Amino acid sequence: MLFDSASKLLYIPRTDRVSVVDSNTGQIVGEVPGFGDARSVALDDKGKFGYVTDIMDGTIGVVGVFDRSTYKAVRSIKVGRIPGAILFDPITRNVFAFSSRDRNFSVIDTETNTLIATIPLPGRPHLAVIDNHGTIFVSLYPVGHGTVQPDGRILRIDTKTQTVTATWSIDSCPQFSGLTLDPANRQLLGACPTQKLIAIKADNGQVTPVGEVAIDSADLAFDPRNGLLYSGTNSGILTIFHQESATQFTRQADVPTLLRASTVCADPNQGRVFLVTANFGQRPVSGEGMEEMQARLIPIPGSFVVFVVER
Repeated sequence: MLFDSASKLLYIPRTDRVSVVDSNTGQIVGEVPGFGDARSVALDDKGKFGYVTDIMDGTIGVVGVFDRSTYKAVRSIKVGRIPGAILFDPITRNVFAFSSRDRNFSVIDTETNTLIATIPLPGRPHLAVIDNHGTIFVSLYPVGHGTVQPDGRILRIDTKTQTVTATWSIDSCPQFSGLTLDPANRQLLGACPTQKLIAIKADNGQVTPVGEVAIDSADLAFDPRNGLLYSGTNSGILTIFHQESATQFTRQADVPTLLRASTVCADPNQGRVFLVTANFGQRPVSGEGMEEMQARLIPIPGSFVVFVVER
């Protein structure tokens, strides 16, 4: 899910389509159809195109490009299998899409909507955030299916050179369930399955523990304007932390939401946070090496809901 502060629209991947929701009225103002299994959304900075990672059936991966004025598909760009995170970089004006199955990232020129590079990575990319100053930070899945390595890893990528400039081992976090960025203090904020909430300096990888999250914590969203950090959970609790200083967070509230409302994004201008959920059924998947798809639940039609929490 992605909130566009300029248009006040929410772009929400919903398996076979992307729904575009007016955040003020809750009404669906448009839908982009035609996806196999839509994952994540990125938007260019001209208000012209949107980009969606689509894992299809797992044998191929694509980035679907759509016109934001008509919600019509304009192109399908083949990328690595099981693409997940996708980001627009305002410095190069390229889109970066990360493939966990093929362990690489694809670079798409938004002027021509063509693939211009595919860069290998030393592991399976999972979550990714961008600082809008030419750097992307990517967490890696643990090595091996069903295993947990002693420490997690964060890669730092230069968007201009399209190279990995640093690899940081995070011994306190074997895998990140949530990852966001505090731009003013230039630090990553990460949620771990060990229930730890940590801060990672974006310039040198220094780790500082800053709190605890729920055992089923998932997505994180940071509101820099109000100094609030939101932690979504599968059990239906939104934990809200207040930032007292760069590395000090106070647990402010636990707000009941809905089951599996674990995906969150913030609207700092109006002090709101959005969560989405639905009722789900298990995806029927067979085949080795497809754990990303086996873990993917399929929403039951008619059960989709957007949940809004305001200050």
